[in-house]
Amino acid sequence: MDSTTLARRHLRLNWIASTTLSLLRAVESAGRSSARTPLKQPEHVATIRDQARRVTDRLVSASVIESDFWDHLIDEVVSCGNDPALTAQLCEVALLRAGHSHLQSDQTAAAIFRSLETCRLAFQADSPRLAEQLRLRYAPLKQAYEAYGPGMLRSIGNQIWNGSPPKDWWPGKATVHAAAPIMTGAAGRSTGQTSVWIEAVLTDVSPEVPEWLRLVHQLTEMAVETHTRTHASHLGEDPAKSSSSSASELPWSLGIVPLILHQAADRGFINGSPMPLGTALRLWQTSDECSTKPRGHVNELGAVLDKWWVGVGSQAKAFPIALKQLSEMLVTAGLPSTLPSFMEDR
Repeated sequence: MDSTTLARRHLRLNWIASTTLSLLRAVESAGRSSARTPLKQPEHVATIRDQARRVTDRLVSASVIESDFWDHLIDEVVSCGNDPALTAQLCEVALLRAGHSHLQSDQTAAAIFRSLETCRLAFQADSPRLAEQLRLRYAPLKQAYEAYGPGMLRSIGNQIWNGSPPKDWWPGKATVHAAAPIMTGAAGRSTGQTSVWIEAVLTDVSPEVPEWLRLVHQLTEMAVETHTRTHASHLGEDPAKSSSSSASELPWSLGIVPLILHQAADRGFINGSPMPLGTALRLWQTSDECSTKPRGHVNELGAVLDKWWVGVGSQAKAFPIALKQLSEMLVTAGLPSTLPSFMEDR
């Protein structure tokens, strides 16, 4: 396959109406007292809140950090190429990844699974046609991405790699898990597979930054992390350590934000004068902790990014070298070098 064919090859997306991911995010959300839930019937909401408290109690008694368990369980589901059935085995894998000892992990997993199964039945009673509804909800997002996304991805890869991206920079295919909205716009990705997830919102959260760009952002992050793991394995390094260390040494998650917005503005998809950096950072920031940060923090970050992009990033022949300069600017300003991460937006 010649370089021209490689450059034109599209990343094919397999879209999934993810009822299991929707369930897990609803239960996790219900565990936070003031959090929203996608359920409609009060009795079903009460059931899920009660069971979410039971899961929390189990995790606390097992000395497992609650957020770690949910992150790993959701990651296991998102890593699948389908809408997997929830099992006690998946719960146990997430527990072990979150630091639970092997001693009695099966018992803890079984108890958590019983609570989640009770939630699943309540969820199913509340939304018996959820899979069908999700397919209808993600249809506009899928249509917009298919119209504009593939060309954007090619241009992003070309700009990062000065016109010659590695042939495996974009994988041949990836899975998109569409989930029921809880945060009014959120997204994330698998830590080890070419899979992402996104809330299936019907309309753009902000007219300045369309939702399909949120998906482009996640796919670009996925490409960065996949390339980092592959490069590390070729060098004989531990890919698991690489995804959490080498990739985070450079502020990729921040640096690609103005790059994506620039490419979108260049094609007339958004207004580029000025680029809506603050809006994109607020929409794409990636944890509940980040959503509570003061607006001034995001504005400060946006100002540094704008200065870096105009002076360095937009003209860079070697994007990683430009990212090193961004890292120095962020350190000088006392700002974080990454978007806070759930895996990713939530």
